[in-house]
Amino acid sequence: MGYNLEKISAISDGDQDFIKAVVVTFIEEIPDDLVRFEQEVKSGNYEGIYQVSHKIKPNLDLLGMNESYDENLQILSWSKAETNIADIAVAFNNVNVKINNNITELKKEFNL
Repeated sequence: MGYNLEKISAISDGDQDFIKAVVVTFIEEIPDDLVRFEQEVKSGNYEGIYQVSHKIKPNLDLLGMNESYDENLQILSWSKAETNIADIAVAFNNVNVKINNNITELKKEFNL
């Protein structure tokens, strides 16, 4: 399991309906962000990469996706410096796979 719901549980004071609402929103919105992220990486658009990477960062943190969060921080750094596009592509692929695996697991956990 590549996520940890402790942070969101603490913020919500254990409110399961709130936690589920956040998870559902994540599952509904993040795939579109990942599609855009991939397009920006393929086109080598550092500004676009930075924008999408920055947009998903708080969600990764909130849902305790620490490995993806750390790799995403590296993508942010590289895209801001407008360097390492090949490394960005590799890191994005790792993040993409991990997030999609987490979505599958979250759907199972929350019966979605």
